[in-house]
Amino acid sequence: MYFIEVISTFLLFLFIGAFFSPLLGGCFSVMLVFTILVGLIIFFSLNFVWFLAVGGVIYILGFLHKYLRYRKLLDINQYLSAHPECKLDVGVACYNCRSSNLTNRGLFGNRSRLRYYTCAQCGTTLFRFKVL
Repeated sequence: MYFIEVISTFLLFLFIGAFFSPLLGGCFSVMLVFTILVGLIIFFSLNFVWFLAVGGVIYILGFLHKYLRYRKLLDINQYLSAHPECKLDVGVACYNCRSSNLTNRGLFGNRSRLRYYTCAQCGTTLFRFKVL
């Protein structure tokens, strides 16, 4: 019985995490989807575990989508090889607008080791890097 409680708790966290996955967003989405799910559970008398499983699948798909997009980005050496005109004396410039005002962001939050640079002026995603 303890095993089922642990699994259901884990699935609940995955389900809640699905609302904040890259595929879904915003507080309104959370309230809307939660209301729809509760309505479906009551109307069809469905088991809540199936909704937890679907939430876990949505969360995993969102995670994989975000990670695979990150892996397709060039690293700094590949970026400078592809855009040699973007190498500056003090850093790197955006290939789209030639701005040197860049920001780095974490893939899964501020403390993420998987990071990427974006142009602060035009918003173009430039290249990825990994913090050691």
